[in-house]
Amino acid sequence: MRELLKKVAYLQGLTDGMELEDSKEGKVINGILEVLEDMAEYLHSLTEQQNDLEDYLEAVDSDLADVEEVVFEEEDYEDEDEDYVDVECPTCHEVVCFDRSILYDEDPIEVVCPNCEAVVFSNDEDFEVEEGPSEEEEK
Repeated sequence: MRELLKKVAYLQGLTDGMELEDSKEGKVINGILEVLEDMAEYLHSLTEQQNDLEDYLEAVDSDLADVEEVVFEEEDYEDEDEDYVDVECPTCHEVVCFDRSILYDEDPIEVVCPNCEAVVFSNDEDFEVEEGPSEEEEK
């Protein structure tokens, strides 16, 4: 953009050397050069604003990538799966998840479905937990 401003300034210098200021043609040429200078300055300003906007957008994009990494980070659910039991509700077939420690609690505890409020587990009943393959079976 600076080159465009330099070219307009060069043309203004040429017309000043021609001493056409007082003639009708000189006034037209000077008017055209003033408009060219204004346009070149405006384009230069737009270019600077565009560059600033691109820098800002790159910073926002980088920050967003950091946020996405934290929010959508794939977690290791295997450890969590070992601490919880999933049971399908016999009434509405909603999957209900609860802490595994309830299985061995001495106090009577009933786990109810949050959807239909049917009892999906009671530690007073015989309840079989479907375990995944043991470490020995996986080998």
